[in-house]
Amino acid sequence: MSYQDMKDDFVAILDRDDMTTAQADIFLRQGMSRIQRTCRLPSMERAQLITPTTFAMSEFPVPTDLIQIIDILVPLSGNSVGQMTSLKRLSYRRLMEQPSTATPFAYARGQTLIYLRGSIPIGTQLQFLYYGNFSSFASTTADNELSASFPDFGVYAALSYAGDHFEHPLTAQWEARYQSIKTEVQSLAIDLETEGGVQVIEPIYAYNEDC
Repeated sequence: MSYQDMKDDFVAILDRDDMTTAQADIFLRQGMSRIQRTCRLPSMERAQLITPTTFAMSEFPVPTDLIQIIDILVPLSGNSVGQMTSLKRLSYRRLMEQPSTATPFAYARGQTLIYLRGSIPIGTQLQFLYYGNFSSFASTTADNELSASFPDFGVYAALSYAGDHFEHPLTAQWEARYQSIKTEVQSLAIDLETEGGVQVIEPIYAYNEDC
């Protein structure tokens, strides 16, 4: 569904002659911002592949659309078949206390940079996985990750804001519908994450084969 289609649905349900086009755009932006703050959807997942070409890399800039870091993966030391290992996340202060190593084992975010303890050699690919903002609409006839997958989610998020603004009697009903769609969408995201696999709970203590 395009942005204009989603906007048309929103305007039709709100059904107010005193709302301007500019206000409709504002309510839709506010709704999408709310979804970005409170939901982590598969369509928001991003993968940035970084390969240093001139010198070993121990830091890289945070993507401008970053919402939340998922993981940072680097090749296993001495591995030649593409196996990756996940870096441990630490606070910036804790990372700076760690001893230097030849290969990276941990990372931390500090303002606009991701810092590694250890460095990525030239020609070695790092995978930075994160949740990012929805893409901007290139035009009113274009779609983005939200309008293409869950347009009604965006519509009812916008209706909740519009209802508050106009003190509409259906505001509570629209908010309830928004929360219902949110529950369904998050359930779908969880199902997608666990589909086809055996559910395993990792122990909070180290496994000891002698026990």
